[in-house]
Amino acid sequence: MTPAQARRWARRFAGAVTVVAIGLFVGLAGCRTAPLPEQGSAAEHLYAQRCGSCHKPYAPSSMTAAMWAIQVDAMQPKIAQAGLPPLSAGESRAITEYLERNAGTQ
Repeated sequence: MTPAQARRWARRFAGAVTVVAIGLFVGLAGCRTAPLPEQGSAAEHLYAQRCGSCHKPYAPSSMTAAMWAIQVDAMQPKIAQAGLPPLSAGESRAITEYLERNAGTQ
């Protein structure tokens, strides 16, 4: 393996480790037992409806605002795999803003 190939492999490995770490964090910390914030709001309803159609909606405080922005985008292919309509730009923006408003700090 050449040094350039080793560097590419190391970058790919680091990226895969990051994705797995985020997935574990969400899986372990994201299970909610308390009601979602902003109960009854349009944003809470949209999040619960669209994201809760495939899995239990995670507590917004389980990730930081930056993590939620990445996660909402990362879910688009999974939504398509589930045979559901993609989030519109407005839905994606509303869900991301809701999650960011109620995100955790760490």
